[in-house]
Amino acid sequence: MVDERAICGARNNADWYEAVFSVHGLEYHRKEHAFVAQDVPPPCYSKLTVLSPNETEAITAELVELAERFDGDIGLKDSFCQLDLTKNGFETLFAATWIWRSPRSAMMPAGWEIVRDGSDLLLWEDSWKRNGSPAEQRMFPDTLLARNDVVFLGHRANGHFNAGCIANKSADSVGLSSLFAEEPSALLFSQAADAVSSVGGDLPIVGYESGDKLAFSKKADFDLVGQLRILVTRAADF
Repeated sequence: MVDERAICGARNNADWYEAVFSVHGLEYHRKEHAFVAQDVPPPCYSKLTVLSPNETEAITAELVELAERFDGDIGLKDSFCQLDLTKNGFETLFAATWIWRSPRSAMMPAGWEIVRDGSDLLLWEDSWKRNGSPAEQRMFPDTLLARNDVVFLGHRANGHFNAGCIANKSADSVGLSSLFAEEPSALLFSQAADAVSSVGGDLPIVGYESGDKLAFSKKADFDLVGQLRILVTRAADF
């Protein structure tokens, strides 16, 4: 049985994908069972994200079309770890865990702020890249700041951001993603979560993490609600 909170997380993640694809001028199809890229996504974004459990047949049909469109080069988010695609040439790039924190009232933590202009967004993205997310292209154009469903949050120190994250709002949740810190800690994770709560109103926080960040999330009162994995292949065979 797939936890409904994991499904909520997957759909919030697809809302974030919609925002990113839209500001980059990339085509996509949003379906009940999957988010499917029609253009090559930005670095580290999947060509397919599963949105509903128990849809293996429909997902496989989407993958066949993607294999034709992208000459067999596919990355996909197996959001509920239900796909067996080893025989089709896929391997696991990494695995993670869906996390969920129930709604709570929170003030913006001391030192944290909303990124409001393009120059600060560049500073934020430079720090994000330096702290574990290198990318040659600009990932977060200024047009994202004009959206009412996306908020960039940062902790400023000595004139630059030494920690930050993104909050993206859905109808039933707010996502926490792209968390970075020069010196990661459970305290910074908890502060980031409270910053997200401060802009998310009465919505629960959803996201996914692995490694140290997953351990930090448990200390920040998140529940672990499901498993996901990123599957990749350069030569899909169907």
